Formats: sequence, C-alpha cells, structure tokens
Amino acid sequence: MEQLTQLYDANVADPYFSIEESNHDQNQGLTQSQLNKFIQKLLTTIDLSKLTELYFQQLENTLPLSELKIQFEDNRVTFGKRAKNSHSKTLNCIQMGNTVAQMNYSFTQPLSLRDWQIVQQMHINFCSPFKNALEHHKIKQFAMKDYLTSLGNRASYNETMIRLANQSQRRHQPFGLLVLDMDNFKQVNDIHGHQVGDKVLMACADTILHSLRESDFAFRFGGDEFCCLLPDADNQTNNLIAERIRSAIESHPLLQQHKISCSIGSATYQEHDSQIGIFSRADEALYTAKQAGKNCTRAA
Repeated sequence: MEQLTQLYDANVADPYFSIEESNHDQNQGLTQSQLNKFIQKLLTTIDLSKLTELYFQQLENTLPLSELKIQFEDNRVTFGKRAKNSHSKTLNCIQMGNTVAQMNYSFTQPLSLRDWQIVQQMHINFCSPFKNALEHHKIKQFAMKDYLTSLGNRASYNETMIRLANQSQRRHQPFGLLVLDMDNFKQVNDIHGHQVGDKVLMACADTILHSLRESDFAFRFGGDEFCCLLPDADNQTNNLIAERIRSAIESHPLLQQHKISCSIGSATYQEHDSQIGIFSRADEALYTAKQAGKNCTRAA
C-alpha cells in the first residue's frame, strides 16, 4: 500500500472540478461529471493525512467553508479557522451501523439548498475512501509498534529520526537522542523467567513514557534497550530528561524489587549531522555510563 501512495502525486492546490462547470439545473447538487472528478482525485492517495487535506481543499474551493474538524477514535484533525458568526453542520461517517468519524463543517454564511446538497454529496463520497485510509493508518501504526510494550519499534524510530533530521536541517533547530540500557535485567530473566522479565520491561517502558514531554517519542530497540527522540532539545534538555528517567526507574517499586536501574547516553543533532553520527555518539556515551558504574547518565 505504501508503494501505491508513493506512485501518485496528489497536488492539493489543484481543484478537482470547477463549480462553474455547466449545470443545467442550478437547484441540484453536483453533476455526475463533477462528482466523478472529485472521486477520482480522492482515489489518488490512501494516506490519511493527505486524503483529509485533499478533501478540505476541495470543500474550500467549492463552498464558503471556513473550518473542517474530523474526529475519529482519540484523534482530531482541524483544517482552516472558524469564522465569526459561523454556521455549522455535523455529519457522521458510518460503518456497519457504527460511527467511525464525526465531521463538523463551519461556513461563513448560511447554506443555500444547493450548497447543502453539495456538502452531503461530497461527504458521502468522501466517507468510503476515508474509511479505507483509516484502516490503512491503523495497520501501519500497528506495524510500527513493539508488541510487548506498545512503544515504537525500530521501523518507527527510523521514520521519526528521518522526519526530525529533515525538520532540523530546514529550521536549524537541534533535537536530542537518548539511548537507554537497563542495568541488571539479564538476571531477572535468568532467575525469575521471561514472564516476570516481560512485566519488568513493560514497567520500564511505562516509566520512560511518563517521564517524557508530550512532544517526545519513545522506542524499544529490542531486549532491554530503549531510545528516545526529543524534538527541540539541546544538551541541557537532554540531561534534564535523562536524569528524570533515571530517577523514575530507580524509584519504581517493581524495578527496585529486582534491582533494576538504567544507564543513559545522550547526544544532540548538530548542523550537517547524520543519523548514524548522532546514534554513534549517544551509544558511546551509554558505554561510558556503563563503565562509570551504571545507574547514571552521560552526554556525548
């Protein structure tokens, strides 16, 4: 499915059809030709973010739309900005009798009968590709998670690293990387078995996650090794978050019981840096922390 997404170039700035096209009955909604062009454009991508943006662009080109909000599961995406004295309409996207998304449309003026018919036509024809894109998004998210801890996996780390590196180069803003290794974890598996070891790993992952800022990312690399990517972070921020994690791991009741601590190495992405370079520096700092007696943090 990823190959399909990459094959097509969806230019959201291009209108799919012109509302000025010949329409013999101005009291009706879109013509079949207009609808076909709209549907064909939606079929050019299965990426959820691209699809929703395409939809907003066409609505904006066609109707007096000021804002579109799409609520699905625990997520909400918003396009545009709500105007003063706006006029709102809410429509649901239904699948098998269940609401999978709710879409709130805000307009700058009251809708004519024809405009309301157009909204409903576009909404109905958007729902089917939206549901497909949502399923694709769920599958992709599942494939990017570690099965045990629900943190990101290596594939997720690589994708996030590439995105942050590109952003850093464009905006000239640093970001941080923490590489963490659990101290004394091997003895837990050896003495108590993998079932207890899994509980310890889940406790470590949960503790790491709750020690981060909302904008940060946590990943399990495998075994007892974890990584964190920290957007808009310099050396000082890295050190503060690393120490927060180390302290939280050290004081966790279950981890205390099994004498689990963690060693952390940190590095900051620099101008003209590479993804391999920053990881190598953080990994070297982790090695230094281990050599220093474990349960400590070191910066590259």
